[in-house]
Amino acid sequence: MNKSKWVNKGGYLEIIGKYCFITLERRPGYCDRGNWIAKVFPKGQLAMDMDSADGWPRYYFDEQRAKDEVIDWLKKRKQYD
Repeated sequence: MNKSKWVNKGGYLEIIGKYCFITLERRPGYCDRGNWIAKVFPKGQLAMDMDSADGWPRYYFDEQRAKDEVIDWLKKRKQYD
């Protein structure tokens, strides 16, 4: 697993889980749902276990809060150490 956590991909950040990766992108300042959007790209069993109740994509107003919440989600889903 990628131990370096967040990787800058030139325009967005990415973090790798065991069976997914998640991107974090800055949104325009006028967006009222948040300044950051997180998107998950699952594969394998994780993709089959997810449904609309998981609430993706997710919106955040603060970059650090977004990063912390995404890592917590990865840990809860046993996708990250």
